[in-house]
Amino acid sequence: MKVLINIIISVIFICNFSIAQEYSGFSVGYTKHIAEDPHDSGNTAYFSDPEENGFVVGYFNGERSDGASFETEYSYYSEVSQKLTSDVTVDVSTFSSMINFMATPGDDEYYGIFGGGIGVGYSMVDTNYKSGSTTFNGDEGTFGFAYQLILGFGSNDYEVVFKRSHFGEVKGGSGKTSAGGNYVADEFDNVYNSIVFKAKF
Repeated sequence: MKVLINIIISVIFICNFSIAQEYSGFSVGYTKHIAEDPHDSGNTAYFSDPEENGFVVGYFNGERSDGASFETEYSYYSEVSQKLTSDVTVDVSTFSSMINFMATPGDDEYYGIFGGGIGVGYSMVDTNYKSGSTTFNGDEGTFGFAYQLILGFGSNDYEVVFKRSHFGEVKGGSGKTSAGGNYVADEFDNVYNSIVFKAKF
């Protein structure tokens, strides 16, 4: 009896493993970058959360089985320019590596996607300051923890998803201005809302 149970368990495991769908592909999407809660390192708060449009491209691979997916994802978020104040503009771009966990109820023809991911991001912020004849230009890279929420639908060949990706607080350059004064770094939460098309193969 014990041998029979072990055989049944083995068959179930093999069958489940054999129907797991492995996939990979490329993605492209439209983004709305948000510089949330902008302020400077001296704790001076700014008055708005500027938004700017951009794009994201990426590569992914994963496995879907029994209504769930596990996926790794590598993305580049294009450089966008954000006007933090009348004197300060920052150019922002981000690279990310994420691990996504998603519920995918449905069949291969159509299924829903509900989940999220965690990982790391590297964001580059290039600061351009001009007030009268005084200027400052500098950049700073920030490497840190990232997370995202994912909603969408898919099929055997493609997926369309909405993602809200958060790459933590980032900051721009700091140093001496052209007039010899100190320029403290601008800081903000680096957030992207994205609509992404994923081609699977």
